[in-house]
Amino acid sequence: MKETFILFLKGLIIGIGQIIPGVSGGMLAISLGLYEKGIDAISNFFINVKKNIKFLTPVGIGIITSILYTSKIIKHFLTIYYLPTMLLFIGLIIGGIPSFINKVKTSINKKNIMILLGVFITVTTLSLFKSNNNISFDSISVFEYITLFIVGIIYAATMVIPGVSGTAIMMLIGYYGVILDLISNLTNISYTISNINIALPIMIGFIFGIIVVSRMMNYLLKNHEEKTNFGIIGLVLSSVFIMFIKTFNNNNDFNSVIIGVILLFIGYIISNKLDTI
Repeated sequence: MKETFILFLKGLIIGIGQIIPGVSGGMLAISLGLYEKGIDAISNFFINVKKNIKFLTPVGIGIITSILYTSKIIKHFLTIYYLPTMLLFIGLIIGGIPSFINKVKTSINKKNIMILLGVFITVTTLSLFKSNNNISFDSISVFEYITLFIVGIIYAATMVIPGVSGTAIMMLIGYYGVILDLISNLTNISYTISNINIALPIMIGFIFGIIVVSRMMNYLLKNHEEKTNFGIIGLVLSSVFIMFIKTFNNNNDFNSVIIGVILLFIGYIISNKLDTI
């Protein structure tokens, strides 16, 4: 029971990570020690159905609950208390890095360091591009249905691939407003029904993407574990670096900085402790 509750709590944190700009759900899954277990459970679901359901159910419920019921709260805190909120999540991410580095420290060599640096530089450079404006739909064509399906796949990939922020990518391709509106109003039945032509292709693409990308990551972790892990570290470090730059890119008052630093340490401690449970 305790283990199930802990998995649910970790799912809540991962779900919140899908809403925060610059934060990656996959990255938080690594920090909380769930990433490889989750990828393996999804990719090999039918090999041990009972075990995988026992693991995925509390995590999945936590993620869905978090996305459904905290999106408006998170949006509020990001609007009113941007710096402290972002530093809390940066702390949650940093807290899981030491244990992940300990896992790969015996594999440190020139080639793996080059992979880490290559990923770090590439992701950091891509983050400099400006995002497009959000796209709205008055009517949906066949091409747009296909586009929404692909958007669902991309959003799923951002949840599975660590270090890639779903929010940031959706902003980049211009679909952040569409996704956030759908998520924020999923509990509003009339809204969901009236927008089912947008929601359905995205949801189908999302499910398809979770399965396909999970299998891809599972293959990489099983067959190219060292290189994949160093690539993941590069993604995580670049994301933290980008988040720090963007978080402090605005004028922040002294009190916000102090509270933010305290929350950063609290986030670090929470993540570090959860990772050892």
